[in-house]
Amino acid sequence: MDEAMASVSAEEWDDRRGAPMGSARKAPLPAQWTELLAGLSVAFQPIVQMRTGRCHGMEALLRGLERSPFATPNDLLDAACMQGLLAEVECALHTKAAAAFRKLDNWPGAKLFLNIDARVVGVAGSPWLPPFALDGGAADPRLTVSLEISERRELRPDHSIEQAIDRYRQSGIGVALDDFGVGFAGLRLLYESKPDYLKIDRYFIDGIDQDTRKRAIAHALVGYAHALGILIIAEGVETEKEFYTCRDLGCDFAQGYLIARPSLELTAVPELYGIVEELNRQDRRKPNEARLRLSEVIERQPPLAVTSPKTELLEYFRGDNSPSIAPIVDRQQRPLGLIRERDLKRFVYSRFGSELLRNKGLGDTLLDLVVKSPVCDISTPLDQVIEAFSAEEASDGIIIIEGGEYAGFLSSGALIRLVHERNLAMAADQNPLTRLPGNAAIVRHIERALQEQDRGHVLTYLDFDNFKPFNDRFGFRQGDRAILMFSERLKAWASGNGGFAGHIGGDDFFVALSGAADGEALARVADLVAQFRSDAESLYDAEAREAGCFEGKDRYGAVRRFPLLSASGVAVVLAPGPHRLTPDAINTAIAGHKAIAKESPDKLCTVRLPA
Repeated sequence: MDEAMASVSAEEWDDRRGAPMGSARKAPLPAQWTELLAGLSVAFQPIVQMRTGRCHGMEALLRGLERSPFATPNDLLDAACMQGLLAEVECALHTKAAAAFRKLDNWPGAKLFLNIDARVVGVAGSPWLPPFALDGGAADPRLTVSLEISERRELRPDHSIEQAIDRYRQSGIGVALDDFGVGFAGLRLLYESKPDYLKIDRYFIDGIDQDTRKRAIAHALVGYAHALGILIIAEGVETEKEFYTCRDLGCDFAQGYLIARPSLELTAVPELYGIVEELNRQDRRKPNEARLRLSEVIERQPPLAVTSPKTELLEYFRGDNSPSIAPIVDRQQRPLGLIRERDLKRFVYSRFGSELLRNKGLGDTLLDLVVKSPVCDISTPLDQVIEAFSAEEASDGIIIIEGGEYAGFLSSGALIRLVHERNLAMAADQNPLTRLPGNAAIVRHIERALQEQDRGHVLTYLDFDNFKPFNDRFGFRQGDRAILMFSERLKAWASGNGGFAGHIGGDDFFVALSGAADGEALARVADLVAQFRSDAESLYDAEAREAGCFEGKDRYGAVRRFPLLSASGVAVVLAPGPHRLTPDAINTAIAGHKAIAKESPDKLCTVRLPA
């Protein structure tokens, strides 16, 4: 860029307004814009599968703005918008990125992710499809593209937006919602646009291993997205703990400095990223029980490529024992949805239907016949799989993926069998009064926590203070009410904090919180104890509440005054890192500190066990 060009201020660019946004501009970009864009560079950052390390795609990122009048890409696009050139500038940037991507070795195996300004999507006069022109205007059919629509710009869901996204998809272009959770669009756009990818914003990934609220939000997003057949990309993964947490929550792909920084020097698209392979190899925890069970029951039904001719689809359903659905995948084995045999009957049984299916002049792509299907990773907990099955689109079953790729199909019959087995197992291991997990489930949870040494855990035993005098004085029905009241409080606490709650028996309970900072976890347990103390006041009459005590008999039969019902707890803190602790060591520590907890002002005793 020459000196005269570099001296133009951003304000001067904003003042040079052209035609209004949305006009169908045919003229080429003004010379100053052409020179500006020519001086910019394109860097690439990988998006990788979290369970295999395979490179799924590269995001193109703009670099070299320090040589321009603009501090950020948003400033550049704002100036283009003010001059009525936003669509043209976006197209020029996309063409530049596509050309740079094609210069890389091994690029046909990866998808190109391009950012697109939300103000261009669905606006009258803007091009329906980015040009991706290469070599004299000829688009390369091997170029697989996904457009990232950022939430940071207002994008109001309406018919034009849906129509634009449908046109993208019909042309083989994927759609990703970028910066999800921090912008304007929200769940309505997620529901109505039906994107192929959802990128969880870096704000929610930063420190997610230590923040129970972020984990709860991410957990809900993953479950909702997978129920709609949408794949999840975790943005800004920078630490090993963030990686493991996002992977275990069910995120399909990761992008961030831990894996690779954006690079201007990239010469080839790697097939695998060793850092991800090594992280998975180092994770010595036992395989997820849901993963093992789903592996046993899914049907390894071969998929059809979306590029297959329609005649191949007809052959797929030919024969008495042929399946009733065909999973459809793209060139990277990523599931696109299902084609159902029953939907073809209108062609097969109509007078010219079979000929219409075979007529290449009417198009030979399977995409028009694909219906969306819920998608679940093979490691998804069974409860989340059941939630996905409750989606309207899941009547035929659920597509199962592994490492972001198609792994098999879980039919409705197989899922019903899994649900039945789970319900039987839960019924056998539930407390009949509170319906909380019982002793066997609590022991399993403690064992898993001891194995997961890459993050901290707080394991807390809770019981009521002076429960026997209360039960004797007011009766067992009131005692059951107290237990049920506390159990409901525990369920809400576990659900809101991403924790675990169990009922040992009688007035003995157990709660656990993993991955949170010690101080935060202990504060949440203390809040739980304090809330029950307040809840329990409703079990007494006004006189007892005012006095703050009640009369009852102690274990020796003597009548005396007892404080109102409360709970106390022993919290065992397990720090991250190697140790040789056992469940017996946890139980011994709890038993030795119960009396201390009951005498403590906040009714809580903290025990930090040495490795």
